[in-house]
Parts: sequence; C-alpha cells; structure tokens
Amino acid sequence: MLLHDISFLRIFFILSLMWSTNVFGQGMPDVSEKKRLHINKINNPETKFDINRLPVCSRYGCSEISDVSLTIEEWEGVRAIFNSPTLSSVDERVLLSLAIGQMEVIVGTKNNTYGDVGGTFKIYLNLSHGKSDQLDCIDESANTLLYLRVFAQEKLLRWHEVSGLTSRIGFRAGYPHTAVRIIENESNDEYIIDSWFHANGVPAEVISYKLWKKGWKPLKK
Repeated sequence: MLLHDISFLRIFFILSLMWSTNVFGQGMPDVSEKKRLHINKINNPETKFDINRLPVCSRYGCSEISDVSLTIEEWEGVRAIFNSPTLSSVDERVLLSLAIGQMEVIVGTKNNTYGDVGGTFKIYLNLSHGKSDQLDCIDESANTLLYLRVFAQEKLLRWHEVSGLTSRIGFRAGYPHTAVRIIENESNDEYIIDSWFHANGVPAEVISYKLWKKGWKPLKK
C-alpha cells in the first residue's frame, strides 16, 4: 500500500472516531444554558466553592459538568504545595503551576479524565487512553479557573489576582484557544495559566499574556 493511502486511512479512522463520539458538535463553542451559567459562575470572583462539590467540566466544551468531592487528605495535599515560601510573584506562579497539576491528578480519577492527553484531538492517536474522557481547551480553562478561584477563596494567593477566562484568535495566534489570565498585584503584569498543552497531571504552563496572545505554544521535546 502506498504511503499516501496509509495516511488517508489513518485520517479516515480518526475522523470516524471523532464522529462516533460527537466530537464535531462538542468541540465547537457550546452556547447551552447549562454551560453559560457555569462559566458565569466561575468567572464571578464572589462565587464560593465547596471542595466537597466542585463542578468540573469534561467531554469537550463543558458538555458534562460533574460534582467532584475532595477528601480532607487530598485537599491538604494541595494546600501543602503553598507551604513553600513565596518570596516573590515568580515563586507563586511556580506553585500555581504545580497545584493545578495536582488538582488534575486528584480529579482525573474521580471524573474519568485521568488519561487526558495534551491538545484536543491527540487522544485519537493514543488509543490506549481511549477509556478516559478527553478535555478540550474550554474544559481545561474552565477547570483551571475553578481551581484558581478555590485557591483564592482559601487565601492561598499572595501575589496575584485571578482575572478570568480569555481567548485568542487571529492569523498569528492560529485556531481559537482559551485559557486563564491572572494579574500580578504589584506590577499589574498579566500572565496566562494554560493546562491544555499537556497530559493530565503535568504542571500547567505559565506565560506572559502578551506572548501567549501571539500564539505561543511550548517547544516540542
């Protein structure tokens, strides 16, 4: 079989899987009332969250919102990350990156997203992860914002304020993408926390907002 025939069959197989799991519909922006209310809720800094009932998104575009409960031990494990001295805003951004990754590990075993891989459609090239639900950037950003709201609520943040969701689109930025913006208190510098690029549990990327807006993505290893 010719190389281009093999490539065509691979693409056809991936598209068939995407169609069977309704990815085409779920991967587009979901304007359902349920999603709209959820996004409004986590975007509101006045909303209070309970670690015994965290509304976590999955299955592309927040098409499913599951109430996930953390045990006392699990939550204390996350809090312990912030026990490290944060002598500067740089230190705190490192801790936020680690804490987001740890929250993904905990939540992943509870809402079947433990096998999430970086990106949106790469799951179809990693069929060994097929039993795990995959997240797109809407799921990832909504969950990251939820976790950051909880950290702020628990007064774990000293150097930053959580702003909310932000998106990029355009010729230089590539296809539409959404992540979470935070603001450094003293300088008002803006940063992005983006957990979409990597697999479940990997520390989130923290990048300057201006750089991210231009289409930044991590270098391939």
